[in-house]
Amino acid sequence: MNLSKFNKLILLFALSLFCATTVFSQEVVDSIAEKAEPAAVNTNSSNYTDSAATEKFKKVDQFILKMKRRNKPVPVLAKEITAPFTSEEEKVRALFIWITNNIGFDCITYHTKKTPPGNFTYKTPEELEAKLDKYYYNYSMLVLRNKKGVAEGYSILFRELCKSVGIECQLVEGRASENKDKIKKLRKRNSFSTNHTWNKVKINGIWYYIDVTWASGYCDKPVKRFYKKFNAYYFITPVDKLFATHAENIRFTERRNNPTGQEGE
Repeated sequence: MNLSKFNKLILLFALSLFCATTVFSQEVVDSIAEKAEPAAVNTNSSNYTDSAATEKFKKVDQFILKMKRRNKPVPVLAKEITAPFTSEEEKVRALFIWITNNIGFDCITYHTKKTPPGNFTYKTPEELEAKLDKYYYNYSMLVLRNKKGVAEGYSILFRELCKSVGIECQLVEGRASENKDKIKKLRKRNSFSTNHTWNKVKINGIWYYIDVTWASGYCDKPVKRFYKKFNAYYFITPVDKLFATHAENIRFTERRNNPTGQEGE
């Protein structure tokens, strides 16, 4: 459900890193000539119930669903959400449930495409990383204040909450569609245009996919109204068993999480 603007501009970081002063661009063309699709929106009202996970995380879910909604800085909120839990798995579940229960999809922004501007200049990799950190934090706080966002906002908020409690989390760029056959074909390609952002989260040393946006509910076909309806299917899945509705663009994801092109995060 992300918007295409910010989705592509990360690619320019690697290309323009050593320029003395560089400005974000809002347009980057994928290596394969292809008409970009609209941002992916979940319009499927069907629900998938994971009874095993529901039982396993029963206490976690109950605690989170009873929490009062208060405006707090991301680090404070993250610690409050995860305070009763000790394992990484429980903490990830707690953050996931909190977001899906408290954040709604922003249908207006989906149509207007007015996301926070990402235009700034930088001279060194360190300056770039510092400005990106600030951008992500401010974006996550905007989603918290508005209680809604598009996929970009959902994913950045989840990343920032995880980061605040020491859980490694990345943004994932790819294509999402309810047409599962189309997704299968895309996975055989090295590159393709993207229309969605979700997350990878590391739990006990293993990476898993997670999509807080599609797990939180669905929209009507015109994307005018959002219906909150938890979908357990998008909680966690191993990276070798991605959701049937998603295809990751690995190249875009790598550049998104390491825009300077340097080793390490």
